[in-house]
Amino acid sequence: MVKSKIAAIKDWIKTMGFELVKSHNLSGEEVKINYYSLGNFGIYEEISIKKLAGSTKEPKLRFISWNPWGVDFEVSSLKDLIDAYQDSKSFSPEMPI
Repeated sequence: MVKSKIAAIKDWIKTMGFELVKSHNLSGEEVKINYYSLGNFGIYEEISIKKLAGSTKEPKLRFISWNPWGVDFEVSSLKDLIDAYQDSKSFSPEMPI
């Protein structure tokens, strides 16, 4: 994912008031997961921090959207994330705006 999309998603998460619920590492120290939640809607940030010796590549980052009904998908843009949030909100109107 390009940096501009990552920045837009992170800014939206912050602006909307998502709360960091949990953070942990998987596979030793190779993958870090940050879980963010807002009402019944959430997103997690998966950061692959494994680096090969001598590599200058930046860590791989992806976002996964989730909700209590078991629907989750990899977010490829801010529009995807906003659409998923609006869909969840239509099923659960008590969610924050």
